[in-house]
Amino acid sequence: MKYLKTISSLYFVMGLLIAGVKAQNSAKLIFLGDTVLLDIKEESYVKRTKNAVLAPIENKQSHYKAIGVGKIDLENYTLQIADPLDDGVTKVLVIGNSFSDDGVEYYLHDLAKENGKPMVIGNLFRGGAPLDFHLKNAIENNAIYDYRKTMIDGAKSNQLKTSILTALNDENWDIICFQQSSILSGDIESVQRDLPKLFEYVKENYPVPTVKYAFHQTWAYAQNATTKNFERYNKDQEVMYTKIADVSKQVATIIPIDFIIPTGTAIQNGRSSSIGDNFTREGYHLDLRIGRFTAASTWYEAVFGDLSQNKFKPFNLSNSQALLAKEAALQAVKKPFGVSPIEVTWSENEENNFDTIRINFGADLVMPGWNSFLFERNNTMLSGLVDNNNSKTKVYLKLVDDFTLRSANGPKRTATPVKMPREVSQSYFLVELQGEEKGRPFIEIGNLNAEKNYDLSFFSATEDDQSPFELYAISEGNVINRLVSPGINKTQMTELTYLKPDKSGKLYIYFKATEPEEKTNAIINAVYFTESKK
Repeated sequence: MKYLKTISSLYFVMGLLIAGVKAQNSAKLIFLGDTVLLDIKEESYVKRTKNAVLAPIENKQSHYKAIGVGKIDLENYTLQIADPLDDGVTKVLVIGNSFSDDGVEYYLHDLAKENGKPMVIGNLFRGGAPLDFHLKNAIENNAIYDYRKTMIDGAKSNQLKTSILTALNDENWDIICFQQSSILSGDIESVQRDLPKLFEYVKENYPVPTVKYAFHQTWAYAQNATTKNFERYNKDQEVMYTKIADVSKQVATIIPIDFIIPTGTAIQNGRSSSIGDNFTREGYHLDLRIGRFTAASTWYEAVFGDLSQNKFKPFNLSNSQALLAKEAALQAVKKPFGVSPIEVTWSENEENNFDTIRINFGADLVMPGWNSFLFERNNTMLSGLVDNNNSKTKVYLKLVDDFTLRSANGPKRTATPVKMPREVSQSYFLVELQGEEKGRPFIEIGNLNAEKNYDLSFFSATEDDQSPFELYAISEGNVINRLVSPGINKTQMTELTYLKPDKSGKLYIYFKATEPEEKTNAIINAVYFTESKK
């Protein structure tokens, strides 16, 4: 949907205002949706001429609502009706939750700016909020939302304890978007029950007939998601996506929607690619890099329609990843209710040569030169890792076994040979090891150069007292192992040096308990790896 307005219309309206001031009572400016009180002569004239820009308001004598753009030449003045949305700025308000946070708050404004489209984004945020929750708060005018707003210049604000009505009256919104909570996104009955009433509330309290209404189609959970919400869909991603797509397809029969933002389909498209099921950061909220950029790209294409001509790319995505995200979005807007398989190839400037790759475990961190690994479940993968210079690589890191949990009980301050932010040292993955177990691999590092050797440095630390565990890798048939003591550690790194990947360019990291018949916790906060120096 192309939805770009011209700046010239804004100047036109401003001119009318100036002219009105100069001419005193010769002209009066109102906007679509405004109410005007006419005297007997004016009302008689409007009825006689059957002017289409005003409509009588039921049960309100001599009160008329502006329903069209134009002018009426009355006896003493000219009544000019203008469109308040025709100001050259696209303004979007989402009545949502954390899934709208993932969708609109991070890269959408950047995409719009890249192609010269002024944009304001409002997000009425309440974590996990479903439609019936929004409806209740609308009717009761409860001020319980975080009203997050991105202005034309990209500046962000957050007004706490805000009501839906306050947000509706804050801007001349061009697009107002509804969204169901993720757990109920595939539940047609809940949408049929609550969406029409919420729509009527918004329409009554934002009486601008040129506003567009949208519905945000959310995404299915990752197949390895552990949230209990997934049980509603039998812990089956395909079942969940199919039901979400079906609900969003039926929305147009429930309220007069103008368009769908098919983010759920875009994410499912992306999952069909070599990235696989790695678009979320902990099974349901989107990955901070490619997941959120795919969502923002979908929003941009649905609103403006020229994503294929947009060159914006987040700093922490490779060219190929950005291309994949955009292609997934483009195909989703073309085909919003079914999956379109996506293929992508690595571009020539993305190599498996690098300086130092740094990965943190458990921190929700977006920082140049760092790669954030948030979800501790088997098969979670970060691909296209960046090195400390923020150069893109082909290298990936994947979990090949489940960790038990993630925690933020690491040290806030460290004095290790390599510097790391507090968010990195404080967060970690932990796995409980049985003493009688043989060592087993937990981490796979791939797309390395099979002809080179690599040095790995691990930071393992917690504020608690912990027993040591064994960390090792296998290089050319040899076991390279080290004893790790994570308890109250603020200074020590553990080194595995001169490791040779297997023929497919992979290295595996193993953990093992050191005491038989005792449980041991293996902990990993961060890993650094570089090419070995000859």
